[in-house]
Amino acid sequence: MKRILVMLAAVVFTATTLSAQIAPGMKYRELKGIYNPKEYFKSSVDPYSRGWSGLASAVVPGLGQLVCGEAGRGIAVFAGDFAFGVAAGVCVNKFYDYVQRDANGNIQRDANGNLVITDEKAALKWGLGLIGVAAGNAVYWVWNICDAVKVAKVKNMYYQDLQGGRAIDIDLYPSVDFAMTSNGMTPVTGMTLSMKF
Repeated sequence: MKRILVMLAAVVFTATTLSAQIAPGMKYRELKGIYNPKEYFKSSVDPYSRGWSGLASAVVPGLGQLVCGEAGRGIAVFAGDFAFGVAAGVCVNKFYDYVQRDANGNIQRDANGNLVITDEKAALKWGLGLIGVAAGNAVYWVWNICDAVKVAKVKNMYYQDLQGGRAIDIDLYPSVDFAMTSNGMTPVTGMTLSMKF
């Protein structure tokens, strides 16, 4: 019986602590320390779609975060993607600085159709820089999609708690069961603790 009371007290303490930590109007930066998105479960009260948030961020980086009410985060993600675009543009322009042009400014090609490079070492440096920027941008794009889904999950968990959808339901009731003994079936009484999260 002591164990049951200790477990019950721990569950009530956890529920009380969680409800004391959350308040209306909280932002993701505050919520990410409270909620673990791996513990998310879909509910009918969820205001944000994980799928649509991820898809929105796949089309326009940061849009999924913006849709989830995190304007600052969405703008920051978009600015990061824009910075990758600027870096790629710089690499391309620098690469083409080393491509030979004729008097009219047209790009020169050799007999095989390859670009004629004036400084192969410098052009290679900027070409590799462009590949690095493109790889970094691809990783950033995938992270952005995952982040939008994570933001949607955490915000949904927060909204569920505000609406009471994630409350802990605790029931403690007497129970009777039958156990096989040497004298046959004997009724055994006890208490059943039921917890639903």
